[in-house]
Amino acid sequence: MFISGEVAMAIKRPTKSRGTPSHKPVASAPLRHIDVRAPQQMVPGEVYMGWLCKSRSCGRVIAIADTAPGGKALTDFDDQLTAIKCPHCGDEDLYRWSARSEQKYTPKIVET
Repeated sequence: MFISGEVAMAIKRPTKSRGTPSHKPVASAPLRHIDVRAPQQMVPGEVYMGWLCKSRSCGRVIAIADTAPGGKALTDFDDQLTAIKCPHCGDEDLYRWSARSEQKYTPKIVET
């Protein structure tokens, strides 16, 4: 109820919360870029160091190229996440450097 001459006013609140914002990204280590072999560079039956694609429809070998960009030895990387795009299906996902292993390359056979 208002007394004559009074106007309703909104309560002003600070626009920023005083606590730690939950949407603020946590500082993380930078992602590494790794060169991978194209399917044409891989020989069926050969063993390559790398990962298996995380895509269920693909699941083929993502082989690491012989040298890293900038000439840095591949063994110098510590255990960080690496964003890798599968050369077979094109899906990009994060792979942990320590999770790589020797994988036998088998090309996907297209059924007619």
